[in-house]
Formats: sequence, structure tokens, C-alpha cells
Amino acid sequence: MTSSQTPPDAADPAPAAAEGTIAGIAYRWVAMGVVLFGTFMVVLDTTVVNLGLPSLQREFHTIDGIEWVVTAYLAAVGVAQMISGWSADRFGRKTMFIFAMALFTVSSAACAASPTLGFLIGARVVQGIGGGLMMPVAMAMIYELFAPHERGRALGYFGIAVMAAPAIGPVLGGSLVSSVGWRWLFLINIPIGTIGVPVALRLLRDTGFREVRPLDRSGLVLSGVGLAALLVGFSKGEAWGWSSPAVVGLVGGGVLLLAAFTWRTIRVDDPLVEMRILANPVFAVGMVTLALMTVAQYTRLVYIPLELGTVRSITEFRIGLTMLPSALGIALTMPVGGRLADRIGARVPVTAGAAILGVSFLGLAALGTSTSLLVVAGILFVGGLGSGLAMMAPNIVAMNAVESRRVSQASALSQTARQVAAAVGVSIIASIFATTRADVAPSAQSTADALAPYRTVYLVAAGILAVTVVVAQFLPGKARALQLQADRRAELGDEGLAEAEAEVMVAAEL
Repeated sequence: MTSSQTPPDAADPAPAAAEGTIAGIAYRWVAMGVVLFGTFMVVLDTTVVNLGLPSLQREFHTIDGIEWVVTAYLAAVGVAQMISGWSADRFGRKTMFIFAMALFTVSSAACAASPTLGFLIGARVVQGIGGGLMMPVAMAMIYELFAPHERGRALGYFGIAVMAAPAIGPVLGGSLVSSVGWRWLFLINIPIGTIGVPVALRLLRDTGFREVRPLDRSGLVLSGVGLAALLVGFSKGEAWGWSSPAVVGLVGGGVLLLAAFTWRTIRVDDPLVEMRILANPVFAVGMVTLALMTVAQYTRLVYIPLELGTVRSITEFRIGLTMLPSALGIALTMPVGGRLADRIGARVPVTAGAAILGVSFLGLAALGTSTSLLVVAGILFVGGLGSGLAMMAPNIVAMNAVESRRVSQASALSQTARQVAAAVGVSIIASIFATTRADVAPSAQSTADALAPYRTVYLVAAGILAVTVVVAQFLPGKARALQLQADRRAELGDEGLAEAEAEVMVAAEL
């Protein structure tokens, strides 16, 4: 079946549609503010819920199945991300963003009111669908709102919400659980959504590429079931045992289904996701870099709180305060990393940022139980500076390497890559952690024995970042990055200016 595109006057795919002002502020910045508002809610929710698991065990008088509150959500997010590109092209960015925000808000209320554990898990699945739809659509909207040479700066601000929320989450989550109970971990989303939905309806415009193409139902089943099986298998590998039939079946089945999905996408006219995008070398290297950075990030987010809570017996609230400087570091350098990606490409900011973050992990590996929390916070702050520089830059050049009409699908692939990298990477790190901890004598509670598994995973993360530095050398430098920007501008109808701009800037590079 041949797809049909919406006429240009109905939905411009470019920053031209983002012209005009609202209350004296350029529309594109107003729209990005609205998008950030909803995005922050989704990302924050993925971090605060973990702190409520002990309370959930007491509330429902069981430990069996509690982990599905997190696992079911992550699996639903992964599945929803696969369909987000098709739905955004079919129904429009504005419609899907508002739908996702409303769905997330309503399901948050259902989570807060859950009378049983089963009901809560079901509500978390729906919440994951809303969150999985929102993130790729939000990123696609920002790409299309800004001109190619401004996308790095815009995504730098967008990245603050994406990366800072995990650092703020423990502070907020620890305070809520200890003071008013676990249900407020979900109730806090309701005022955000209640304000965000009408504001989005009022202020957002229906911009961006539109295309009516049939839904690849077979591809949806293959990718959805395969991705869910893979995510669940890796997330449960440590708990169930990596050699257990359940884990082997889930991971093996997930890989086979995703392989079948990939085989199908290159043979049908209208695939669910255009996997040929991965054949673009710039996009592929960007995704590999992003995946490596994601694994390192989650290592810090998981094991710093675990170390402080178990080895030092520090409260959740103090753990959150200790980790807060990392969010400040990210907020300071994320826009800088985006601007650098616009001007000189991703190679330099990713190399510098990954190196700084790697050094911070070496610092964490050298800590002792008597080390001041101020020193820990300082090391995390330095790591945040590096993370902010490096995290968004590979995404920026990767998306600039993709045709404008493929932005929503590329965004879905990018978010899915992060999701899979987080699940697979954290599971592998958890196995390394468990193996190291198993080698420690049960009766030994010395400082060296207590810290050994944490030092090991920090050193592994530093090694991953060393690999990231190497991979970053294959990312575009200044000349290539500016050429990609010119290519995207040419698609927007300004071919002459784009070519002239590219020639001047490439000459300047030489």
C-alpha cells in the first residue's frame, strides 16, 4: 500500500511552522517549555517509584511480585516506543503528545488508588504506555521546532529534564515515602498533568511531518513481544538465575523475535519502524555511543544509593541530597554540550565528557566508608559536568544525519536504544556485582570487603567510558556536522543558502 503525505500547508515539517510569538516569546521556546513540563513528569516517575517498594511490600503484605511494579512499567515503555513513530506521523505530534500526557496522568491516579498489587501492576502498564509514547514524540517535536544549527542548544535544555530528574527523584521520593506514604509517588503527577494537558491544548501547534501509512500489525506484535521479553528477561536475570529456563527462554525468544522483526522491516513497503536508518553510519555510531553512556549513567544511579544506604546506613533523604549536585553539574553543562555539538560536532564534547565522567568513577572507586559525604557529592558533581557535556551530543548529530521525514522513527529508535541499553547494561553490571559480593566471606564486614563489589562496578563503568572515548572518535567533527546541518536545511527548501553555508564552514574547517 502506498503511503500518502499530508500537504505541506497542512503540516510543515520545519522550523518555519514554529515562527511567531506568544506573549513576546518565540513560539518554539514556548512549545519546548510545554514539552519539557510533561517530559519531566515522566522521567521523574521512573526514579521515585523504586523508593516506594519497601512500603508496597508492607501495604500488600507480600514480597512476591513487587518487582513487577517496576518491570511491567519498563516493558510497557519499550513496547510503546516502537509504535510512537508511526502514531506521531499518522495522528500528529500535538495530538499524540497530549494523548500520552493525559494517559499518563489518568493512570497515575489509578496507581495511587490501587486496592491490590495486581491492580497496581496493571495501572503501571498503562502508565508505561503513556510514558513510552511521550518521550520519542517530545524529542521529535523539538527537532522539528528548531533549525538544524539550533538543535543542539534546544536539546541541551531538553536534556536537563531527562538527566536531572533521576538525580532529583531520590530526594523527592524519599521525602514523600517517609512523610505521606507511597501513594503520593503517583499523586504528584496529577497536578502536573492537570495543568499540562490544557496548556498543551492551548499553546501547541500541529507541526511536523505527517504521513498516512498502514499500521504494520505483524511488525508491532514481533517487536512488542520481542522487546518486552528481552527487557523482562534481562531485568530478572539476577533474581531468577541466568541459566534458569525462564530467563533463557525470555532472552532467547526476545532476540529471535526482534531478529524476525528486523528481517521483516527491510522487506515490506511500510514497516512499523524504518530499521534501514541504522545503516546510516553517523546514526549507528551515535546510538552505540548513547548506549555506552546510558550504561555508565545507570551504574551511578543504581549503585551510589545502594552503597550509601547499605554500607553507611544513610537515609533515603540524605542519599538524595548527596546525589543532588550531580543534577546541578548536568544542568550546567548540558546546554554547553548541545551548543558545542551544533558548532563543532559531537566528537569533542563526547570525548571530553566521557573522560571526565570516567575520572569521576575512578574517584568513586577510591572512596572509603569514612569519606565525607561532601567529598562524595563533589565527585558526583564532577561526573555530572562530564555527563552533561557528553550525553546529548551523539543524539544531536545522529538525528541530523536522518532525513526530516524520518525524524519520528529515528527518535523512537533512539529512545528504544536507551531503554534496551539500560536493561541489558544494568543486568550485566548486577551480575558482576553479585559475583564480586559472593566472593566476600559472609562473616567479613571490613571496609575492604564491604566496598569491594562497589569498587568493581565503578571500575567497570570507568572501562565502559574508556571504550566510549574510543568510539567517540568516529563521531562527526566540525566539517561533517555542519554538512549534515546544511543537508537538513536543504530539505526545508533553502538549498542555495545551505550549500553556500556548508562550503564556507567546511573551508573554515580546512
